[in-house]
Amino acid sequence: MLLKILFVLCIVLQVIFVPLFLQAQWPGICRKSLFYKMICATSFVCIGVLCMAIAGNKSVYAIMMLVGLIFGWLGDFFLHLNNTQKAFATGFCNFLVGHIVYIAAYIRTLPVVSEEYSFFNIYEIILALALIGLAIIGMVKFRIEISISVLKYGIVIYTLLLIVMNLKASALGLCYWLNGGKYGVVAFLVLAIGSLCFMLSDATLGIIMFGGQKRNKPLKVFNIVTYFLAQTLLASSILFIKA
Repeated sequence: MLLKILFVLCIVLQVIFVPLFLQAQWPGICRKSLFYKMICATSFVCIGVLCMAIAGNKSVYAIMMLVGLIFGWLGDFFLHLNNTQKAFATGFCNFLVGHIVYIAAYIRTLPVVSEEYSFFNIYEIILALALIGLAIIGMVKFRIEISISVLKYGIVIYTLLLIVMNLKASALGLCYWLNGGKYGVVAFLVLAIGSLCFMLSDATLGIIMFGGQKRNKPLKVFNIVTYFLAQTLLASSILFIKA
């Protein structure tokens, strides 16, 4: 019971401190906004740990997801110190590694959950092409301009990883559900919505940073809310997937 209470408390902390962070970091970041942000980041890491304890889940999947959450925590910290290129690059790389770890967790677990699953299937290929098309349309519409070549290539790689993460997370949730997993519908929604929120959050961040929308407060609010919702949902998937 205590673990479940702590789980709920972590979610309450998100509800309280995400708005406080949004208020503190507008119009510019400061020490207070960093403090509030790291409370939110620490809470989603704690949610991952608590989910492992509540479900008695010490599987490879759970451990890999926790590692991904920790890289997200590090990314949050360094990206908030965006007054230097080194801090931005460090934060970006941490998120990049975090996504790779998430993807590895999904790919490694999918064959365990469903022996019939095929890594390359027509449905995912069609969806991937559609998402890539939407990304290109979005870049043209919002006039995304990235002057640094290395960063440009990094953003392309990051975008492709986001798409793969969304597809594999959703596939894992769907396979778990269709193969009779306990609370299968909930697991599918947690993984599908969580990965979708991550894509929406990072797409919005790209528009804010490279599309001339740094003063767009509603867009910033959407970016932050979807991000912390994504991390919280993906951390909660540890309650269900035990492979």
